[in-house]
Amino acid sequence: MELHTQRLILRLVNYRDSRALHEILNDPQVSYFNDYGTDLTMQDIKAMIQSDLELFYQGIGVRMMLVKDGIQIGSIGLFDYCEDTAKIYLGYELKPKHWQQGYMREAATCLLNALEVILPKALVEQVSAKVSPHNTRSVNLLSHLGFEIRHSEYQLCLNKSKSKLVSGN
Repeated sequence: MELHTQRLILRLVNYRDSRALHEILNDPQVSYFNDYGTDLTMQDIKAMIQSDLELFYQGIGVRMMLVKDGIQIGSIGLFDYCEDTAKIYLGYELKPKHWQQGYMREAATCLLNALEVILPKALVEQVSAKVSPHNTRSVNLLSHLGFEIRHSEYQLCLNKSKSKLVSGN
């Protein structure tokens, strides 16, 4: 599975991404705000990829690598789908040298607009993200994408007509 934006390829994570994902997730600037903790081992990363792939093949979750000019610069995913509430969570990480360049906005817009194709078994009506209020880059990204703060989470409600899905502009 691959998605394309103007500058990026979003492709399904695989085991060949282990080193790049290990490097990204263990970067102190990235790990400061994520919930994976610090000092992830290669075994942790491979287990994470295995879980991501299982969710993808079940049609209820995904992690995609962000590739620019053949280099993995980050990842973005949808996880923790709840059928009862039709809710799924968005998570992402990006190498710091690529921050402030619009890559994650581009990737998130692409992913959210392809939701039904990527997750055919998940009837998603709401996408949520857990973000520290001190993570101003993520707060700004989510606000730009149309997420609103509700109950300490950022939420994006999707309507069936898709007329209000994010444009990324």
